[in-house]
Amino acid sequence: MSLDLLIVLACCILGLMAHGAGRSSWLGWVLRTIIGIFFVSEVLMCLGWSGEEINTRVGGAILSPAQWGFGITVSLGASTGALLFHQARLALSYVLTVQDRIVSGDLFVAAFKRRDLLKTLTDAPILVPSSMPHLVAAWIFVTTVCFLLGSIDPASIEVPLLPIPVPVPLEQLLSYNGLGLVALAFCGVGVFVTRRPKEAVARLGWQKPTAAQVAIGVALIFFTFAYDWASSLITHHIEGNLASKLTNYNAGSFTAGGGFGPSLILALFTGLCAGVGEETLMRGALQPVFGILPAGVLHGLLHGQFSHAPVFLAQVAGWSVIMGIVRRYTNTTTTIIGHAGFNFLTTFLFAFNP
Repeated sequence: MSLDLLIVLACCILGLMAHGAGRSSWLGWVLRTIIGIFFVSEVLMCLGWSGEEINTRVGGAILSPAQWGFGITVSLGASTGALLFHQARLALSYVLTVQDRIVSGDLFVAAFKRRDLLKTLTDAPILVPSSMPHLVAAWIFVTTVCFLLGSIDPASIEVPLLPIPVPVPLEQLLSYNGLGLVALAFCGVGVFVTRRPKEAVARLGWQKPTAAQVAIGVALIFFTFAYDWASSLITHHIEGNLASKLTNYNAGSFTAGGGFGPSLILALFTGLCAGVGEETLMRGALQPVFGILPAGVLHGLLHGQFSHAPVFLAQVAGWSVIMGIVRRYTNTTTTIIGHAGFNFLTTFLFAFNP
């Protein structure tokens, strides 16, 4: 079992415990204690950094690895500690709600229809400060973002790199990208604890799409091809044609040994597992709690294979925000069609060698 999958399973347990805290208050104190222990460990980590390490600079980099790591650790400790206080979560709720109203276009719609703009910005907060599931979700979210940011080498911002391509095994797609992320999404919304399976499905936005929504999903496939093409025009000129390096990386990652059959199977697994898993978690579970922009940023950071090429993380995050806007006005099923369809076609094109 991979470390990624173990972390996902641990988060699943924490999510179910958070929903169970509404019936058993002791679970809430257990979770607060766990978060408190992490806060103390993060403070100790900050104290463990020496001044010499922090002040060390490497070449002409904007930040040294020590400075970058210290900054991430301080940010994580401060965020974890703040989340333990209701007033901090209340302030975070206002910030997340306002940014989501702006990114989703709700504010502009309200202005066009001459509605009360202040009421539009503050009504129905997307993160509930008093909710234990939202507290745990916020803590996991912040911890994950900081951990992923910590894996980025600041020098790679100036000199982007890609790893040596390694074929993606089907069992990883199924266990982590597929079942793992879907299980995390369902546990995060409290399936079998505070929601029945049908209620959890509805909360995650798994709905039967209308003909119009299917058409939107198919249009998203073509849009994503256009988005990738436009992005390649930029990365084409970065550090020895980074766009071509990405093509070579994908060709090496999505290899099925040649032939139509193996290529089709790999493409199906990639399309369904990544498309369904990522959309269910990002758009279905997280977006209604944190908003379109934070969910999009996390989605970009989760593509850890690009941690030394931050431009690709930003590219994925930008695309994810657009998918989030579509999800806001349709449902998760619509974005699954677009995401899974694009992954299927691109994986097949890379894997199939006529």
